[in-house]
Amino acid sequence: MFGFRKRRTQEGGALSREVRAVFRRGVEALAAGECRQAVQCFREVVEAVPDSPGALCNLAVALSGAGESDQARRAVERALEIEPHFPEALVALGGIYSREGKIDHAVCQYRKALRMRPDYLEALFELARSYLLAGEYEEAHAWLGRALRRYPDDPRLHRLIANVYQKIGRVEAAERSYRRTIAIDDTDFVAHYDFGCFQMATGDLGGAEESFRRSISLKGDYAHALNNLSLVLHYQGRHHEAVAEIEKALRHYPDYAEARNNLGKIYYHLERLDEAEREIREAISLNDTLAGAWHNLAKIFFCRGEAAEAAMACEKSLEMEPARPEALHDLAMMYMALQRERDAAEALVKALAYDPGLAAARRKLAEIHLEAGDMESACEHFAIILEAEPDDSAARYNLGASLYRMARYEQALDAFRAVLEAEPDHPYAATSAGLCLELIGRPDEARSLYLQAIERSPDEEWTDKARERLRHIDRGLC
Repeated sequence: MFGFRKRRTQEGGALSREVRAVFRRGVEALAAGECRQAVQCFREVVEAVPDSPGALCNLAVALSGAGESDQARRAVERALEIEPHFPEALVALGGIYSREGKIDHAVCQYRKALRMRPDYLEALFELARSYLLAGEYEEAHAWLGRALRRYPDDPRLHRLIANVYQKIGRVEAAERSYRRTIAIDDTDFVAHYDFGCFQMATGDLGGAEESFRRSISLKGDYAHALNNLSLVLHYQGRHHEAVAEIEKALRHYPDYAEARNNLGKIYYHLERLDEAEREIREAISLNDTLAGAWHNLAKIFFCRGEAAEAAMACEKSLEMEPARPEALHDLAMMYMALQRERDAAEALVKALAYDPGLAAARRKLAEIHLEAGDMESACEHFAIILEAEPDDSAARYNLGASLYRMARYEQALDAFRAVLEAEPDHPYAATSAGLCLELIGRPDEARSLYLQAIERSPDEEWTDKARERLRHIDRGLC
């Protein structure tokens, strides 16, 4: 926030105290994220004291937060007319550019402000944050290092450098910085929220729950913390508790699109599809660019067997955010239901390009190659799955099946035997291993495996093949 500064007026001290009280209410509203209320306060201040560059700058910040970029820019320009060398105005202008996604323009303004005032905390913070948003983590780290040397106990700087460490994978350094932030000011509800997000991302759901609850204890209507607490509870399988928390967020902020989408997602997992669809459609009506909401709507359609509608919704999700590997995997499943195997394969290839470790996508792509007769590709994908999950019997069996169809019988036999070692009652592996043994001229060993298949999986259709081959061997026809 920017300080209250004005030129001399004739109104005297009484008006000054009144104006300053309204100014403080505006600052408090801005800090709470209540931008429209802040706009009203700062407009009142500017009407009373039109030549206050600080009030004009705060009005610009509030207007920008309320989505009124043009009015915000005019307020900053007026501040600069009054005081051309006012770094606060340049920082406010940088904030407007940042909200518009013009990070390069924002950086330019913050650097200008720092040339005027090299130790200006707000400019240092916003410049580092802009580099973080732009993915230029080394620059962000360098500017935060400079800022922390000047302001070692500023909690926002520690919180921001924790974000940088998290982005570059320095998990332990990130955790230390988050804890340092909280040690400086344990009443900072945003710090507890950010630490909870970090714990959530690193799989510490218990720690995340504790951090979000602490944030909420400090600010009971903090909708972001209530929303994320509900997600943590949902991931822990505590779905009804999750619904209760997210409903609190929506009581405070009914137009919180992300929360409505998450409530719909929880209803989906509870198989309350009508309620799920209602909440997700409401989320889309509030923000039709919310890619996750379109993806969740697609999953509801698909669950109802409406594959064409599901595919269209999922495609819309991916138009907004193409780099969503799980959505690409789900779209592939929808294409498969529509018998669009080639489109499904393309979607899975894209999913794996974004996330090579997405096992479900790789498995399905391998199965598509197997069905299409592309054994080399199928083998390649099953082998990658097994590198990550060597105990995956399904992938190992399918690897054996692919090798068998390529007439690589000894390698296929090794795969089927590995399956039997892990799962002696596997319904298909004994029969398949027997077929390999026959083809490499070892009928006696094949006979034993056929008998094992008949004993352990008598009702499987594939066991009929074992019976047929056993009769063949016993007649001496092999």
